[in-house]
Amino acid sequence: MIKEKVLLVIPPKSSIKDDKQTESKWPRIGIAYLAAYLRKNEIKVKILDCKSLDLNHQDVAVEIREYNPDIVGLGPFTEEIHEAHKVCQIAKGINPNIMTIFGGPHASALPQGTLKEFLELDLVVCGEGERALAEIAKGKDLTMIRGIVYRADSQIIINQLAELIKDLDSLPFPAWDLFPLDSYRGRLSMHLREKIKKPILELPILSARGCPFNCIFCYKTYPGLRNRDPMNIVDEIEYDLKEYGATEFFFVEGTFAANRKQGIKICNEIINRGLSKKIKWMVETRVNVVTEELLEKMKQAGCKQVDFGVESGDEQILANTKKGITIDQVKQAVKLAKKVGLKVGCYFVIGHPFETKETIKRTYKLARELNPDLMNVGIMIPYPGTEVRRMAEAEEGNYHLVCEDWSEYTKQRGGPLELTNIPLKDLQKIQSREYLRYYMRPSKIPFILKHVPLKKMIKIIKSLLKAAFN
Repeated sequence: MIKEKVLLVIPPKSSIKDDKQTESKWPRIGIAYLAAYLRKNEIKVKILDCKSLDLNHQDVAVEIREYNPDIVGLGPFTEEIHEAHKVCQIAKGINPNIMTIFGGPHASALPQGTLKEFLELDLVVCGEGERALAEIAKGKDLTMIRGIVYRADSQIIINQLAELIKDLDSLPFPAWDLFPLDSYRGRLSMHLREKIKKPILELPILSARGCPFNCIFCYKTYPGLRNRDPMNIVDEIEYDLKEYGATEFFFVEGTFAANRKQGIKICNEIINRGLSKKIKWMVETRVNVVTEELLEKMKQAGCKQVDFGVESGDEQILANTKKGITIDQVKQAVKLAKKVGLKVGCYFVIGHPFETKETIKRTYKLARELNPDLMNVGIMIPYPGTEVRRMAEAEEGNYHLVCEDWSEYTKQRGGPLELTNIPLKDLQKIQSREYLRYYMRPSKIPFILKHVPLKKMIKIIKSLLKAAFN
């Protein structure tokens, strides 16, 4: 039976608050791709962005009654899973015939477990969702749809894995027109994701899907690496500029220019079209893929900031993560990025397998030595589908699971995991004290005052002081 209308929902905010936890402030590109693909296949689709519009679950109920969808789909992160389930409960309460669907990394890692845990959920789409969701909406027999796990009476049926979309350039550009874009204007990653006065719109871009690396703390939704054509990528940038007035962009795949030649081609295409004078952009990438030539080309093409996942300042801990980088590569990459005039962000994690207070000290020592503009340290989270999760469940690596509440799976807060030699409270104290030590230096105060509103800064400092010394 054809499902005529699809409602894609970004769930309301969690009730759990942490002042130093910056919420994602850019519209979600996965949902935007799904909506665009459905629309291309002549399926009526609407997006309800609860986070950006600050909507609660009662607002969701009003929307479901008014729109009367046949499908309600969500792609929640782990920490959002309970809020997403409440949406399913609301949908089923209004109309039991509404099909409720989860996608995204959590559900893809635990499809059977997610269906067993959340009884108002009908179906999980694993991995890439465009084809499967379109086939469901068109009424294709569920037994014939690859890449889904679903409930059939009292049984859970696991279908064959879906094939990956080989030609990413065949996908339509993300459907940003279905988002409340005005609510995103002035919320920029290059400004620590805090709202600024200028109504500038920043949009995320994906130059590739997948990752060829094997970090033990990361769940790979898409195996391997599939690159888009640089021409198609810059076509999208140009379209977003003309259609939506977006002037800032964030390459969010985390491995920008993992294929270095592709990175150079993207930069050249931006320059050749004269876009480097009209846009600014930033990337997340790896220290072992950048060169001075690439970074200079990025700067020339309008790139303003590069973020690196450094993870640890201890060589053995870093090797244990299977990230495939060294501290020398970290130092060289940061040095080169600064040399060409790019802002630098460095991201670390404390609480790696077999971590000690001494290895954590080396991490913070490296952070101060690198002295990036933005320094971020999260506490290890055992996300479903990761090697860290397996180790935590087996109590390997000196790990002990503290709780199973998915709402606590936030990197800045920590919560589900601790080490037998370092209790969670100690990890939180170390994290908070070192944030204060790093950012309260005289050299960093001007940067903080420029990028963080005073009211927000005071709240963060109070939160850090409380966590550091309680």
